[in-house]
Amino acid sequence: MEWTFLPANEFKQYKKRWNELNQDNQNLAILNTEFIEPLLAYYFSDDALLAIGREQGAINCMLFLRKKAWGRWETIMPSQAPLCLMVTTHNHFTDELLQSLCKALPGVVIQLDFLQLDSKNLTLPNKQQYELSEYIITGNRPVPEIFDDYFKSLGKNLRQNYNKVINRAAKAEQQLDCYKVDTPEDVVQGVKTYAEIEAKSWKADLGTAIEPDNIQGKYYTEMMAKLAQKNQACVWYYTIDQQIVACDLCVIQNHTLIILKTTFDDAYSKSSPALQMKVDMLRYYAEHPQEGIHNIEFFGKAMEWHKRLDSELRPINHLTWYPINFLLAFIKLFKKLNS
Repeated sequence: MEWTFLPANEFKQYKKRWNELNQDNQNLAILNTEFIEPLLAYYFSDDALLAIGREQGAINCMLFLRKKAWGRWETIMPSQAPLCLMVTTHNHFTDELLQSLCKALPGVVIQLDFLQLDSKNLTLPNKQQYELSEYIITGNRPVPEIFDDYFKSLGKNLRQNYNKVINRAAKAEQQLDCYKVDTPEDVVQGVKTYAEIEAKSWKADLGTAIEPDNIQGKYYTEMMAKLAQKNQACVWYYTIDQQIVACDLCVIQNHTLIILKTTFDDAYSKSSPALQMKVDMLRYYAEHPQEGIHNIEFFGKAMEWHKRLDSELRPINHLTWYPINFLLAFIKLFKKLNS
């Protein structure tokens, strides 16, 4: 494979091929150019590179890289990106791809890190010159064909707690509702609503909350608007007496809805609005197959409630490739001697 390295801001001219590789392989909204271009604008530094791999003249691999230290390179991983920003034919990590990339990078390369790789349908190299380390366990929940059968299969505590919220609301004459919006205008407003709720949460105290005018707010507003224009974004709300108490920002592609961000109003935590909303979302998509959503992905760290919803769990891994044959064995020996 022959490689070309360009400043990341030249990505625009390769958008068409990037989307083709994504659609032919992982086919995820979070690897669409509408998701990535705002990342480039708000989070990439000047040293970011776009690596383009060609075989017989055809582009078969693209990824974003930066030099981490002498001899060490890594894929660029903004915290807003759930997975490695890389597209390649058949989602294969071949020995030839990795060796040729290390050889083509400027200077000596002793280590190349690929961060946050989805283990789903990932083909690993044949040579044992790599090391896998678990980043997180994540989960997805296929949309059930018959919701009532699915709900009956869930744990007794979850079912009781779900029904308890509904019964308590009925007794208090409160109106519960769960619905989505998906027009570009409503989605942009949804990001603002999300920010207003998160501004009252513990994330605000840490300085990590989305705010309408901070970098995160601008990124999510632009990205969600771009995808909403292609009918690939929506915002889910959970309301109590028409007061929005929980909010999910979601993107869609290939029959898969990805929940990017979840927040809820702490004042209503007794009603577990975020979990109630997830159950109602599953009900909605099960009862509305015309929506075409067959799977819900979380991509964040699997929490207890993911397991309670009977989600399918799998690891997201980091992969470190050592182009020099003996280096991995030396590192393992060094770690063993120092353990």
